[in-house]
Amino acid sequence: MRRIQRMLYSGGSAAFAALLVGGCLGGAVLGLDAEPVEGLPPYGEIGPEEAVAVLAALQGDPGFVLLDVRTPSEVEAGHLPGAIALDFRSASFEDELDELDRDAIYLIYCRTANRTGQAYEVMARMGFAKVYDMQGGITLWKELGYPICEGAIGAEHACIREYPTQPAEG
Repeated sequence: MRRIQRMLYSGGSAAFAALLVGGCLGGAVLGLDAEPVEGLPPYGEIGPEEAVAVLAALQGDPGFVLLDVRTPSEVEAGHLPGAIALDFRSASFEDELDELDRDAIYLIYCRTANRTGQAYEVMARMGFAKVYDMQGGITLWKELGYPICEGAIGAEHACIREYPTQPAEG
């Protein structure tokens, strides 16, 4: 993780510019053996700093999906730029997942990483092999000063796109 942080902060403005253009399992990967894109972390749990690297590398790639698994009201209050949403608490969650491409690369997040841990298990059971589970959720993402959008996905809304240029303190 420290290597990724150093990479981001040494060339951070390029990574953040790339992100701008695009719009809890204890570290287990559930036996998935899919190889990540070169230079990116292994699939499974990652921190927000690593998520920035994944987003910078894959945003705009049709084989990449940024998936918010929170409720519609939570999503409307603030979500990551470029996300789509499937409510983990919805009775139709697994049916909606079943319609998604199992060969795509997913970065999933929720409020604090509780639901993503559960969603990660469901996705693995359903045959999704390329899934990143962002630890700390949007709560930590916002604390670190990363960009969010407010308003419903697919509707006109405001995105806050100011990126930190220095590592977070602590």
